[in-house]
Amino acid sequence: MRFPFLSRARNSPGFSLVETLVVLIIIAGVLGLAVPDSSNQIIAKEVDVASGRLFQDLQFARVHSIRRGVPVVLCPSEDGTSCLLGGQWQQGWIGFEDFNRDERRDHAEKILLVGPLTTSVSVKWRSRNWLRFSPDGEAWPNGHFRICSSDLSKARAVIIYRTGRVRVDNRSPSGGPVLC
Repeated sequence: MRFPFLSRARNSPGFSLVETLVVLIIIAGVLGLAVPDSSNQIIAKEVDVASGRLFQDLQFARVHSIRRGVPVVLCPSEDGTSCLLGGQWQQGWIGFEDFNRDERRDHAEKILLVGPLTTSVSVKWRSRNWLRFSPDGEAWPNGHFRICSSDLSKARAVIIYRTGRVRVDNRSPSGGPVLC
């Protein structure tokens, strides 16, 4: 029995090495354009994680202050137990019950939360380096945190209103870009 399709396969020249390489280069080029730069995704995720964690901690501090009827202060902290005067928020932060309203943690004042070290992004607040929630839920001083990275287009603002409301936005409270 004769198989005619086998004889045609032997005579088929197939693809040359050059043709195969050209096709592979085209596929690699298309994939390179279709898949976004992973470093931009990592930077965006780091900014999102830092702003989300700060947002959650601010919300928790406000709710705790209202429920317990005590002022709660957040401040930068390097060791997770005391406020770091003049410190940077990316070194971490703490939230504590501030019964005597001195914006400094005494040993009798309970630590409620400890924020993480965020070395990959900077976290900046205004010149008063602490934030207090009063038992009625109000925040003092109001303002916004600036969460920044090496890619300034990924910056976020965590905005705190005098009423204690907190929100995250990619614009500053004035509507302009977040200035890092």
